[in-house]
Amino acid sequence: MDEPRIKGAAVRELLLWYDGKYGREETARLVERVPPALLGMVDVSRPGLGILGASWYPTSLTHPMLDRIAAEHGHEGRDLARDANHDVVPRMIRGIYRMAFRAVATPELYARHVSRLWRRMHTTGERTMQVRAEGEALSVVSGWAGHHPVLCWVTIYTMAYVFEAMGYKHWSVDRVACVGHGAPQCETILRYRT
Repeated sequence: MDEPRIKGAAVRELLLWYDGKYGREETARLVERVPPALLGMVDVSRPGLGILGASWYPTSLTHPMLDRIAAEHGHEGRDLARDANHDVVPRMIRGIYRMAFRAVATPELYARHVSRLWRRMHTTGERTMQVRAEGEALSVVSGWAGHHPVLCWVTIYTMAYVFEAMGYKHWSVDRVACVGHGAPQCETILRYRT
């Protein structure tokens, strides 16, 4: 089986945010655990380590960087993912993803298109979402061989801040299952209201 890959766009914005928050030197330290054979895929002198949004990267490159983030920031990178997405999601939906956001700008449309959006960013896993009741949605990612705890939290908080951009300013997330903790799939309940 081919190694799982992740689209550069899924990590580039996080790395650019990390540059701005912690500085280029600290961002460059993220590659310390990357296998030497893969170091040619990054450029520590460039913003976001030179990761290109349109390129695909093996998890053997991205996961050591995410491991470093989790080790440095604790809690599987949860707080960092929340803080980063607070800044990144609004910027992205006003920028290069403006048209995509307009296509999914209601909870029901987001749920309908989330699988397609997922496949644009990950070569493994299937993501579904159900709006289960007024103000509550269940997000499930199954078969995600490219799972990483930091990416899991990035996925969760991306969803939350997309809903905030839809006008649901009050939200909470409850990750009820995660493959990183032995569950068969990742499941998150998002509760939201205006």
